[in-house]
Amino acid sequence: MKRACLLATLAGVLASVAAAAPASAFTAPELFVRMQPWSTHEPVSDWIPLATAPALNYLGGYEIGYRLQASGEPNELQRVALTVAVPDGDPTQPFASPPYCVTRAGAVGTIVAAGPELQFEGSGTYTVTVSVGPGSGGASDCLSGPSTTAAFGVDGRVAPVLAGDPLSFRAIPLPGNPFVGVRAPDPPGGQGDVRCALDGAVQPDGSVSGSAVVPESGSSLAALPELAFPRPGAWTCVARGTTEGLDANRDTAVFATPWSGPLTIEVRSDFRRRTGTIKRLRSRRPRFTFTAEWPDAARDGRGSVTLFRVAGCKRGSLKLRRLGIYRGRFDAERMRVRVRRPRAAGFYLGRFSFSGTHFLRAGVDPNPMLLVVLRDRLQFVEPREFPRCRR
Repeated sequence: MKRACLLATLAGVLASVAAAAPASAFTAPELFVRMQPWSTHEPVSDWIPLATAPALNYLGGYEIGYRLQASGEPNELQRVALTVAVPDGDPTQPFASPPYCVTRAGAVGTIVAAGPELQFEGSGTYTVTVSVGPGSGGASDCLSGPSTTAAFGVDGRVAPVLAGDPLSFRAIPLPGNPFVGVRAPDPPGGQGDVRCALDGAVQPDGSVSGSAVVPESGSSLAALPELAFPRPGAWTCVARGTTEGLDANRDTAVFATPWSGPLTIEVRSDFRRRTGTIKRLRSRRPRFTFTAEWPDAARDGRGSVTLFRVAGCKRGSLKLRRLGIYRGRFDAERMRVRVRRPRAAGFYLGRFSFSGTHFLRAGVDPNPMLLVVLRDRLQFVEPREFPRCRR
């Protein structure tokens, strides 16, 4: 009887000792990740088990969680540490470095944050290690507790998208003013960034360079409307996703996905000419010389000048009488054409039409030629001196 009582007392003591040493009860933690912007702290997804090595299409930020275990302390108090490795091998996580133990508490089985949110640092694999230990230990005791290492991937691909047929100059706006140009769609949690180069070449870092680049270096735009292209030609465009974060000094920094593969587009233009010149003003066949806005693109294109005499006004518009059509062809620099000088003094108007080339559309130059015959001399006249009709 006495022996039985002794055995029962010894068993109780052993049980008490076991309960007082909860550290040995911890196991390697079960890890999770969810998409959560480091700047707003509002999750945008549910917890995802890291055991599945998930791939996330999100640039806004991430939170690592683990499932609380029984600690044997009030409110299951325990301490946990988070270590992070990023795709480029050089973490810039000012809120999650260096790893240190933080206190967590709650119901067993609840998923709680293992540390501060992580910011995006480029596409690739993010590896995390979470260690867990008793809440009553030293400041770094949890780092020696059981740990789990897991990874998740981030792949925020962004590609340039062409909308419509862009013109660097459009004589007549499109109805409704729709977007025409190149866009980089915003990736989830980030912003698009598109860059285009004239006669472009892809650089080792995936960006493009050429005789002209839009936007200018140091700028970031998610969309390039057609007017952003300074001239017609063959353009090469790439895109990427970007998001703001903090560098090691907690200053604002921009992190980006790799540049996409190149998209080659053709930007065209409606025809425009520069102010022409007239030689042999008093001759019967004065010679006009015209230079296109883009001479290289106008080469081999045909032009024609239709000459009208201003005969007064009708219903608020100039009344014009056609006198003749005079034709020529552009060489590498200009087009020359001779016209018959009108005999009657007065005002005349010329309309320049272009046949079109690969990069220049056929059409009428939007700027008419304003002319006057005065004292047997054909010459240009300033717009303020040209007649107007009242409506």
